Amino acid sequence: MNDSNFCKMIHMKRTLCRKYKQGKNCIAKSEKAFDCYDLDAPANLKTEWLANKMIAQSSRINDPAAMDVYKINIKKAPSKKEIKLGLLEQGNAHNAAPSRRSVATSISMGLAIKEAQIALLIEVQRIGKRTMETQRLDLAWQRDCLQGQIDGFTHSAVTISERDSMEMTIMTT
Repeated sequence: MNDSNFCKMIHMKRTLCRKYKQGKNCIAKSEKAFDCYDLDAPANLKTEWLANKMIAQSSRINDPAAMDVYKINIKKAPSKKEIKLGLLEQGNAHNAAPSRRSVATSISMGLAIKEAQIALLIEVQRIGKRTMETQRLDLAWQRDCLQGQIDGFTHSAVTISERDSMEMTIMTT
């Protein structure tokens, strides 16, 4: 135990110096980033933020909820399902032509096919080279189903591009 504490004490100087240098570099980087954000922020918002800061600092002892102005409100990115739903609703909401609705549907199909390809690849890597006959049969069935999905996707893409080209011809004439 004494040896461990002794070693910590000896190496403490080196560690503290390294961390000090890292901190010094990080301060410079954060100052540059802050200056960029500060230049882009509107002046009226800056004064509002400063006023909110002063109010929060002065009333923080009596009312801890006053510090909520420092709370960061970051919106979460939409999930894949929300994006798909948004594309489909957007196509239906604008009473778009069927080809436009098909574009949103084909994007969803393409994403599903890519997910299936990745899942199949992971399954093949998990099984390895030595497989049993039932595993090979299962993989062959999955590949066949995936190829059918890819063929359907390709066919629908060709149909959509033909419809788009026909619409463009009609619009130009």
